[in-house]
Amino acid sequence: MTEEIVKLAISEWEAVLGQKNVLYDDASINRYSRSTLPQGTTPAAILRPGSVEDIQSILKTATKYSINIYPISRGKNWGYGDACAVGDGQAIIDLGRMNRIVEIDPVLAYAVIEPGVTQLQLHKYLKENKIPLWFDCTGAGPEASVFGNTLERGFGHTPYGDHLLNTCGMEVVLSDGRVLKTGFGHYSNAKAANVFRWGIGPYLDGLFTQSNFGIVTKLGIWLMPEPRCFNAFFFSVPEEKDIFSVVEALRPLRLQGTVRSLVHIANDLRVISSFQHYPWELTNGATPLPEELRKKLRRRGNFGAWNVTGALYGSKGQVASARNEISNALRSLAKVKFINDTKLTIAKKIGDFCQFLGIAGEFVGMLRSLESVYNLLKGVPTEAFFHGTLWRTKEINTTVSSDPLDNNAGLMWLSPVLPMTGAAALELNDIVTPIFKEYDFEPLITITLITERAMACVMTISYNRQDPIETEKATLCYDKLFDAIMKAGYIPYRIGIQSMNKLAKGSSVFWDVVDEIKRTLDQHQIIAKGRYQPKSRRH
Repeated sequence: MTEEIVKLAISEWEAVLGQKNVLYDDASINRYSRSTLPQGTTPAAILRPGSVEDIQSILKTATKYSINIYPISRGKNWGYGDACAVGDGQAIIDLGRMNRIVEIDPVLAYAVIEPGVTQLQLHKYLKENKIPLWFDCTGAGPEASVFGNTLERGFGHTPYGDHLLNTCGMEVVLSDGRVLKTGFGHYSNAKAANVFRWGIGPYLDGLFTQSNFGIVTKLGIWLMPEPRCFNAFFFSVPEEKDIFSVVEALRPLRLQGTVRSLVHIANDLRVISSFQHYPWELTNGATPLPEELRKKLRRRGNFGAWNVTGALYGSKGQVASARNEISNALRSLAKVKFINDTKLTIAKKIGDFCQFLGIAGEFVGMLRSLESVYNLLKGVPTEAFFHGTLWRTKEINTTVSSDPLDNNAGLMWLSPVLPMTGAAALELNDIVTPIFKEYDFEPLITITLITERAMACVMTISYNRQDPIETEKATLCYDKLFDAIMKAGYIPYRIGIQSMNKLAKGSSVFWDVVDEIKRTLDQHQIIAKGRYQPKSRRH
């Protein structure tokens, strides 16, 4: 692809989108090249369509000139690739302008949205229109899209936390410009298009998640009726080995439906990083965090080696019954604390008073972190967890922006899935902890009970991106962790752009079939070449 060809394509794109929606100046290219990974990729241009018709025109020109395009919803894919394509020279399709909330049905509790709809936008729409529905959000912040996380099969906090499981109906633009509607949506008068996900015939929706087969432009998502009663619950355990007992105690509660929310189990390092930065002054610049200081911070904050959060939803009677079952199931392990709106308000008043007296210390930071988790369990987006992405970043200016990219944060996430057994949790922790320590990083770990039978472990390598030696060590650490979990059979549920070529190793047939589907739906390899498409299988 020559510079002249790109110029010809840009000229055609400008004619359709307008000059302001075709960006190729140095500042824009640099902005979309930024990454929390050690190395980003450089796009040929950034295209900002406003409609399906715009996307069809973009694809027509891309095919004509053999230019690969890479769609993003809002580019907040921190730790996995941000707004970057898998490879250099791809034209980014930024779908942020397509941000309509197309429909909300308050009776059947669903919404139909476009890719650019943010978490804050959907939350505000429901509140301002007094619609008593909640949506499940992530800790990725108010400006992150609802779409992007769903198509990556991400998860949140509430009983609707498995985001893909709670979708129903897609509109997809294929590489040749055809518009596919899944489920019942392809029938013109279908009444149940957004309430019965399977439709009739083959179920196609999954093909367009974690793939490069088409560009999803509309998505039906199910919303949760606001419960009559809500309680969050929290508890902690003192030792790392206690993760075994925690999982064994929680599994029956998830299987029998006593706990319907997702349950997050954060280690002490994850909690510490959520309300403070790395204490460089206390370690004289040394890394990783010394064990004695780690324990001291744990004691000072009054939390444990593992810290558990979840929630109960329903009538007062249902919540009261569930509280009793949880307390009884965990009696020999930990004291469970239940919090509602009233208790949180009282705690905040105490925190404000302590702060006024100048004796708040870590209590206020912990309380703010607690409140943020509490709000996420109610479907309220927050910026609070940006703090954790800046753990090892030295030059921070959150007064201007909390965005990890604006603070040049170094961040890589690795997310293996494991069966919901204490033995699996303990084994995985034992595998990864020495590798983090080998490269002088702290194992920032959260284990989430994402279904009744499976857990996802989100591990963070947080590093100083301005230090080339530390950046290199972060890359080596990531590669060793990736190889170790794959060898142990704990496969990630999603990966970053730097790992796509690792997926074929150890697999047979599957990626051949994926490649055959790709060549059928996108024979010119125009859409997101390399995305969930291992190099060894590409043509």
